[in-house]
Amino acid sequence: MAKANLRRFDYRKVARLDTAMWRSYADADRKFFGLFIQAFTLIKYQLGFSWLATIKLAYYAGRAAAAYRLRKGKENYPLARKNLTKLFETVSRNCDRPFDFKRAAELELEWWDIQRYPEKHQKTLAQSLNENMAAVYGVSAASIKGYGNNRAAALALLNDGSSKQMAVLLAKAWQSLHAAVRNTHSD
Repeated sequence: MAKANLRRFDYRKVARLDTAMWRSYADADRKFFGLFIQAFTLIKYQLGFSWLATIKLAYYAGRAAAAYRLRKGKENYPLARKNLTKLFETVSRNCDRPFDFKRAAELELEWWDIQRYPEKHQKTLAQSLNENMAAVYGVSAASIKGYGNNRAAALALLNDGSSKQMAVLLAKAWQSLHAAVRNTHSD
């Protein structure tokens, strides 16, 4: 089976799917099955993996998110970390440029925590988001600064109903990441 090239994605479509997923996440009903379907669709279009690998990734993402987000103040960090590690390990094994999946998992959990508890951290959400994607794509965090800045600004709007502005910022974030990783590495 051919390995996926993570740098080839339609940033417009990924941004739309990411926006829909975050809107559902913020929805008061907390519809987890809908979030699973949206995560599945986002993963499928961003990464281009097989259906089976995509189902596994969506499952790991959902389990990690549930372990972390269901009980504010009582997050299950070990279970979230375990599932994020499995998620990033699966991505790394199925892509053409493997990466340190354990580091990527730790950085993913870090930005979740910074988003929820910014006062506990010295690092900003934008910095953490940049470091997370830099670990996955094998680029410097500075080269994808626009991604982290725009995504952090979008996530700051998560609960205030500014969905149009959130969509604009997520589109800018994914466009910035796409441009940076496409320009850094030739295909």
